[in-house]
Amino acid sequence: MKERLAVALSFALIFAFSAVDNAVSPMVAQIAAAYSVNMEAVLWFISACTSGTVLGVFLGPWLVARLGPLRLLIAATVLLAAAQAVFLLGSAQAGGLAARFAAGFCTGSIASVMWWLTFHGVSKKYYPAMIAVLMSARPLATAIGVPLAGLLAWESSWQLPYWLMAGLMAASGLGLAKVFPAGDGQAPAAGLLEGYRRALSVPYAAQYYAGFTINRMCYFGFYAVAGIWFIEHYGLNLKAMSLALLVIGLAEALINFVVPRIIRRFGHWPTLNASLAGSLVSLLLFIWGGLELRAAVAAITVFMLLDRVYSMALVITIPEMFPSTGDKTAFGSLNTLTAWGGLSLVSALAGRLIPLAGLRSVEVLLVAAFIIGTGLLYYVQARTVPKTKPA
Repeated sequence: MKERLAVALSFALIFAFSAVDNAVSPMVAQIAAAYSVNMEAVLWFISACTSGTVLGVFLGPWLVARLGPLRLLIAATVLLAAAQAVFLLGSAQAGGLAARFAAGFCTGSIASVMWWLTFHGVSKKYYPAMIAVLMSARPLATAIGVPLAGLLAWESSWQLPYWLMAGLMAASGLGLAKVFPAGDGQAPAAGLLEGYRRALSVPYAAQYYAGFTINRMCYFGFYAVAGIWFIEHYGLNLKAMSLALLVIGLAEALINFVVPRIIRRFGHWPTLNASLAGSLVSLLLFIWGGLELRAAVAAITVFMLLDRVYSMALVITIPEMFPSTGDKTAFGSLNTLTAWGGLSLVSALAGRLIPLAGLRSVEVLLVAAFIIGTGLLYYVQARTVPKTKPA
């Protein structure tokens, strides 16, 4: 019963802080007004948070080894709640950026606790459930949490959904601490860089994670600038934007349940090739803002659906790509590092480029990131995964 509750509370915790992270983009106009800055300057709040997340994930395995997963979870949860309160109560940009960075550091640290909990904390019976939590909580937060936060903010104030999510984070984090399992006694390597060194020493691992970081700059980058993008190209208000994101997000979340069946039905390589090609076509169709709104939302939805397909196809073949994975906690942290490193980089670049060269420059950047990142990923796949890999 305790392990089942631990899995449920882990889902709630990841869902809450993921919804908070992603809700900044559609609320860009409201947050800009609250902090008396331009809309593009709000992107720095995203970059500050994700930079903190990257640092927290990077240091996470070392912190787990030094403090223990339970103490790290409690400390990070308390600091996370405090940082959210500072962000919501403040009005100075510097203070808001510091609060977002601290919140990101805490979520990154918690992510490493989640990987430890998955690999070493819960029993084998609940291992698949924890994997499902790690794979589904963030997409569901994007699909449901972000649009609902936007609709709630439209009816009240932008701070209200943030307060509600902050409360859910505190309750689920401290509740998880109450039922935290003892685990198998395994801990990450005590050296700060040793776990990562071992993981990245596996052939092609460095190229794979470099490619994944750049590729994620396109996926997460669009979500980061979605608020500005929808406002500039289509003049949407927060309510209309939230409804569009709800359609996109629900489709993206639901596809996770059928991707394994798709791969079994068509095989790895046909699925990978078709999803990558379709992603590029749909991206080029919508990114310039030339389609009618409904067609644009449909093309964005296709792009996000196909992203889930090829991302899962890549994850499933990790045993073939990297037969020796080294420390599991460090390898799990690398998965999170690449995603949030890409978001941190692209949101910072977007915040700089939009005032200088306009939104079109960011659109070009996203297309370039997709092509370059996908090229690296495909190179690693071609070198490591057999062309005759069965379904």
